[in-house]
Amino acid sequence: MLNLQSIHTTVMQKVPYNWALMKNLLSPEASLELTASFPHQEFQLSTGEGYGYYWGKILAPSQDIPLMLKFKDDRWRQRLAQGRLTSDLKHLSYVWRQLIEGLWSDDYRIALAEMSGLDLKNCVMDIGFRQYKSGHQHSPHTDEPNKVLTHLLFFNQQWSGDWGGCLRILKDEQPESTFQDILPLSHSSVVIARSDNSWHMVTPLTCPPSESRLALRVAFFRNVE
Repeated sequence: MLNLQSIHTTVMQKVPYNWALMKNLLSPEASLELTASFPHQEFQLSTGEGYGYYWGKILAPSQDIPLMLKFKDDRWRQRLAQGRLTSDLKHLSYVWRQLIEGLWSDDYRIALAEMSGLDLKNCVMDIGFRQYKSGHQHSPHTDEPNKVLTHLLFFNQQWSGDWGGCLRILKDEQPESTFQDILPLSHSSVVIARSDNSWHMVTPLTCPPSESRLALRVAFFRNVE
């Protein structure tokens, strides 16, 4: 399902930090199916200072979960206890199971590593669903220090720039220091190499109540061992 050639032909940008805008990782037909069956159940509202969004189950390869439980960060242990961290894909549609299995594959990991120039071989990976509604946002942040790389996939077939919800690549920690705004449209995905200056945000949403910003976050973390 994944068009790995789109990864191989993507060039990492060096300004304002290492990141990349990727096009057509998924075919239009697959993207339509994924949007139509995007999961909407078992989401929880996550809120804090400067952010708010709905998040679904966290998916991880079965071999990675024991490694996650060794991290000092106990969020994975809490999620496992709550049934929110799983390698079981039965709750997903067939097309979503296909996509997740592709993202768990060695071919995908190797392609991302070659494109980004980062060593992802021994990283643990988790995959999470995100839904943003009107009033939601995610303020400027650089991600946690043990994260190596994030790949954000979008699943909106249409989205108005007036609705907010853009992934904003920032020059610094100020929300107005826009380098580039990226609409959450299904033909696009974004790769961000984590660094102390990899500032980015999701701009405040003002979309109609019937609309949701749909995204999938793939993250690679340094193994503690």
